[in-house]
Amino acid sequence: YEKTGISNLINSEEGVLFLEVAALADDGTNRYISISDDTTSNYIYFRFLSTSNRVLSRTVVGGVTINTLQITITDTTAYNKYAIKWKSGDYAFWINGVEVGTDTNSTIFGADVLNQIKFDFPVGSGTFPSKVKQLQVFKTALTDSELATLTT
Repeated sequence: YEKTGISNLINSEEGVLFLEVAALADDGTNRYISISDDTTSNYIYFRFLSTSNRVLSRTVVGGVTINTLQITITDTTAYNKYAIKWKSGDYAFWINGVEVGTDTNSTIFGADVLNQIKFDFPVGSGTFPSKVKQLQVFKTALTDSELATLTT
């Protein structure tokens, strides 16, 4: 599934991707939810890794990987709340009320670059075999306090 042509709903220069999801199985497959420009040059994604109980957030701007933030969690098949924040000098990955990864890289997307949400890798055509309770995109980068509350 994908929704394209929504650059007016996504702020490329700062924002938050919030998810409350659970994998259907911890079976060694990669699963993605991405915000992108439909290329492998500009995207932010959340991913259940093929490694058991491992999740990852990645940001790529202009074909350059800006950050990869990953962590092992207790159970990917249980519902967990994830937030990926992007803003110049302030990238963060939150899981269940805890900031688990940060990056201070100042590189960010230009205005109106990100224009689609996809339940797959940015240029893939697969699916996201998981359960999704919530998916939200915020047009501003939330504060740490707001992210802690949102993901708790």
